Amino acid sequence: MNCMTISVLELFNQGKLGIPEICEDLYVVNDHFVAVIDGATNITGNLIHGKAPGRLAAEVIQRVILEARMDVTLQELIADINKNLQILYEEYGILDDIKKCAWMAPTACLICYSHYYQEVWQLGDSQCMIDGQLHTNEKQIDDITANARALFLEAEIKKGKTIEDLLEHDTGWDYIKTLIQLQYYLQNDRDSQFGFEVINGFDVDFSRVKTIQVPKDAKTIILASDGYPMLKTTLNETESELQHLLQTDPLCFRQFKSAKGLQKGHLSFDDRTYIKFEIA
Repeated sequence: MNCMTISVLELFNQGKLGIPEICEDLYVVNDHFVAVIDGATNITGNLIHGKAPGRLAAEVIQRVILEARMDVTLQELIADINKNLQILYEEYGILDDIKKCAWMAPTACLICYSHYYQEVWQLGDSQCMIDGQLHTNEKQIDDITANARALFLEAEIKKGKTIEDLLEHDTGWDYIKTLIQLQYYLQNDRDSQFGFEVINGFDVDFSRVKTIQVPKDAKTIILASDGYPMLKTTLNETESELQHLLQTDPLCFRQFKSAKGLQKGHLSFDDRTYIKFEIA
């Protein structure tokens, strides 16, 4: 058994609206796991029993990790999460709707440090830094939608719209929304050139889940959601990079191309979580 302990050095979690109850980023910190859970953005605007689908998925994942055995394997953990999501779908009577409209499924990404195995499990596009070495998990499909939105917004500006207009109403998001919805059909699809792994209550292809072995002499690990475009070795530096981006490219379509940008009245373009911890 690993006798080393986890000590949190820095932790920050904030929703794009600044309201904790609706933030779709959640996290876990205990003696056995450190995890960042990033619930998918609600693209329909519909709620499930008063909660956004991504928030619902994140809450299930958070609860299962908190209750998990310290020696639970990645496969066992995901199986337990999916079982709990399937129970929820049956209870709420939404399973048939999800099968017809895949984008209705509560969905989340997960990055989780297992202290027992000294591994980081990276399922989705959250980020990790181990003693200054960055580990990302970007997917091609995000580049496609981000570039399509950037192209559309550049054309909108050429036609006369201003950045301020687009912060009020992001027509670039409207333009790519169909592509975002179609992505849901490619989740956990091992046969598609654009397939990618998420947690949504259905089978995961573990051959495409990144497992990072933490070196025995590693001291500091950072886990973060993709609400941070640039991960740095301190929270202050990471926040400074984000705030600079929000000042210089608030729509996130030039310096940092994303499927979504800042909206007027929001604190950032996405929910965000940063956890820096030490293994001592």
